[in-house]
Amino acid sequence: MNHADPALGLPADDGGALDMLTMLQFADSFFPSGATSFSWGLESLRHDARVSNAEQVFEVLCAHIEQRWAGFDRPLMHAAREAWVQRGAAALSDAIELDRLCEAMNLTRSWRDASRRLGFTQLRVHADLGQGIAQVYLDQVRASGLPGHLPVVQGLVWGAYGLSAAGCDAMASSGLCTTVVGAALRLGLIGHTEGQRLLTRTRPLIARVMAAPPCPVDALWSGAPVLDLAAMRHEPRAARLFAN
Repeated sequence: MNHADPALGLPADDGGALDMLTMLQFADSFFPSGATSFSWGLESLRHDARVSNAEQVFEVLCAHIEQRWAGFDRPLMHAAREAWVQRGAAALSDAIELDRLCEAMNLTRSWRDASRRLGFTQLRVHADLGQGIAQVYLDQVRASGLPGHLPVVQGLVWGAYGLSAAGCDAMASSGLCTTVVGAALRLGLIGHTEGQRLLTRTRPLIARVMAAPPCPVDALWSGAPVLDLAAMRHEPRAARLFAN
């Protein structure tokens, strides 16, 4: 982002400050992303007595980052962002293909439904904020039944804001971790201070993942069967606090 915001009084070349403020806004838990409706398998793991303390919550965080996000969501997000960087609005066709690929390879129904719901929410909010490509893609999702998966939406929309690949990585990974930690708090597994310790402990792991280039989209992978099984076991339960 290289433009000025007269209301903020920022100079036109102060893109670093503008990018930082944008990332802080979009990654903040106050942003209406809808993510707090999901526990990403944690509620089911707690119900099955597989997770009962902070160390086990940390293991769930590591599994999500290393075994799901790193090989699946992250490459899709990067591909959508790169398509925007290279082609601008013409990247819509690339995003549609990535969206369909994400749908086809998201084999666990609750992960698939969560990704669609969160992607739709992101599109709707950013369209309301005046982001043109978000409105265009939202119209496509509504008109043609495109899934609108979260990582594709993140890459496309955040790329349109001019955010860097590293910035997108930081926002997506920290947002995922914050959601899981928030679910752990609501489930009574940890306290607030312990939650902050867990987020601090995930930083080196996230940094290691970010240091490696994302795999190509024709080599997407996900290797977290415990999380997949937890999500599947959660679906038929009548009494539950979270959607997954």
